Amino acid sequence: MRLSDLIKQPLTNANNPTISGVSHDTRKMQKGDVFVAISGAEVDGNAYIDQAITKGARAIISDKKTPQKSVPIIKVADSRVALAEMADALYPHKANLIAAITGTNGKTSIAEFLRQIWQRVGWKAASIGTLGACYDHSQIPIDLTTPDVLTLHKTMNELNQHHISHVIMEASSHGIEQHRLSHLPIAVAGFTNLTQDHLDHHKTLAHYFAAKCRLFTDILMDGGTAVINIDSTYGKDIVKKIAKRPVRIIKVGRDKSADFFIESSETLDWGQLATIKVAGKQYQVPLALLGDFQTDNAIMAAAMAHASGLDIANALLSLSYITAAHGRMHSINIPNSTARVVIDYAHTPDALDNALLTLKHLTTGRLGVVFGCGGDRDQGKRAAMGKIATTHADKIFITDDNPRNENPESIRAEILTTCPQAENIGNRAQAIHHGVKWLKNGDTLLIAGKGHEDRQIVGDETLPFSDEGVVRAILQNEDVLPKGGEMRP
Repeated sequence: MRLSDLIKQPLTNANNPTISGVSHDTRKMQKGDVFVAISGAEVDGNAYIDQAITKGARAIISDKKTPQKSVPIIKVADSRVALAEMADALYPHKANLIAAITGTNGKTSIAEFLRQIWQRVGWKAASIGTLGACYDHSQIPIDLTTPDVLTLHKTMNELNQHHISHVIMEASSHGIEQHRLSHLPIAVAGFTNLTQDHLDHHKTLAHYFAAKCRLFTDILMDGGTAVINIDSTYGKDIVKKIAKRPVRIIKVGRDKSADFFIESSETLDWGQLATIKVAGKQYQVPLALLGDFQTDNAIMAAAMAHASGLDIANALLSLSYITAAHGRMHSINIPNSTARVVIDYAHTPDALDNALLTLKHLTTGRLGVVFGCGGDRDQGKRAAMGKIATTHADKIFITDDNPRNENPESIRAEILTTCPQAENIGNRAQAIHHGVKWLKNGDTLLIAGKGHEDRQIVGDETLPFSDEGVVRAILQNEDVLPKGGEMRP
């Protein structure tokens, strides 16, 4: 193909070589590719232009002034936007309907719930996000919540080949800000909530919120539908910002002005019974899910299903059949005991608070928690999460999450400033073992932070690790579990 087949810019014959592909990473590029130089927060692709040419790049795309080289240099206004444009042209086939969900917490659960609703009514559906690209009983692994733009468009193209008609994707603030969703026809966009997260990148909540807003102000297509949880000022602000846009707005929440109004949610032994009012009609919906916040997620998914073409009754009543996403409030019962372990991805103050509050109401005995905080990430979360654990838990085990390139002892020390009574056990498997040994009848142990993850990042190493796998291994040791459910010391 010619470069002009991918980039919408007039090119002379001399600047229009035949190319075989597109790359923005010299480690992955092939001879004959066009190299797109991206200026990132840590790495500037422009510094690798000479390396790209040495490896066989046929042309260079850059938004910076670049000296003439032995191959054509194409100047663009924004390299990220140009890369998205080229990805769309390279992988043009997409699903009939693409939806996106953003917010701090709940994205993965909502994406999974919406995919399950679509599949239940017979639509070929997929979700793209933290759990990978999931469809039918298959999964395509993906490293990021919102993959890089080439991977995203390629994945969309592959899903189309499997006849997927409906796709729901998680939209992270990084992905939105870095134009990874550009040139995707987003027809339905949802917003959950906004709490402290990713301030290592965005610096302030205002900048973090501004990134989220772009999904609704810039990316959501004209004629599309915005589904907004209005239980926070952030949700209400988005509604105001897009009031004059040619889009439909559906409001969700416990605020009485919501279109999908969550009137109540009653906690029962098997889950919850939610009462929802829509268009003057009341619906009672049983949910096999733990926590009020999961009710919020489920109703958001139902509202997005309605926005995608499903009638209100079918959207809501389908919720009776949904199951929790992997690693989200996943309960493991202890044999010969009324104790249990719950594994959840909660890795922000708000998510940890919600998870602990939910389990506190459901626990007849004591409540314990095992958690840590990630390295090279927002340090402000650490003391806040320690304080939340102190407020709600009877027993706290502080351990390592994904320390990455930070000193894990320093991370734990920051958490311990607000929960000095906690046990400090760096080895995560040992911390989980101590937590399970602590359990007695009626107790609950929350293991928070990693959820579905099957690896731990320590320094430059990625090591196999699963919270659930560790718990299962402990429970298989019969000597650890005497009758009565109390763990031996």
